[in-house]
Amino acid sequence: MNKNIYYTTQAVCVAHKLTEEMIAEMVFWGIADPKAVQPNKWIFSQNDFERIECATRFSEEFDINIPGAALALELLDELDKVRRQLQH
Repeated sequence: MNKNIYYTTQAVCVAHKLTEEMIAEMVFWGIADPKAVQPNKWIFSQNDFERIECATRFSEEFDINIPGAALALELLDELDKVRRQLQH
């Protein structure tokens, strides 16, 4: 994953066919943690972009709402953490 790539809110909206309101709700629920470059202007990391993509897939493929997608991502993060601990 390239950590030096950043996306504007508009780029994320276009790439995932989402509205700014949907992106704001995803940020509210912790799916993404953008940086504010100016008031009301966010930039998203590659990790944020991928988490939004995953949440969008959950919504489209499994009819999961945004809070549910946030919970699913949190559980996947915990699972990855446990797997890493078990490998060491």
